[in-house]
Amino acid sequence: MSSFYQPSAELLHAFGFVRFASPPGQARYSRPSACGQETIVLYDDGELSLLENVSSQLLYSFQGRLASEAELRVLLRQVNWPAEVLLSS
Repeated sequence: MSSFYQPSAELLHAFGFVRFASPPGQARYSRPSACGQETIVLYDDGELSLLENVSSQLLYSFQGRLASEAELRVLLRQVNWPAEVLLSS
């Protein structure tokens, strides 16, 4: 039986993502970027999508499954999204 990694709400929050309303079967988290809005959508089947809205255009950066948090961090860096935990003051 295959298992897939999905980031926890706590990790996404630490990365600066905020949860937004979404349809059944998915959880949607977004954060502002220098150029627009970055969104991660987690699906109940273990898949996830990265979407970026820049200048009112939606760019799909990735859709698939991940094996680990390390793979998530590499993926975020590949699409030029910060992959570090934000420090709260």
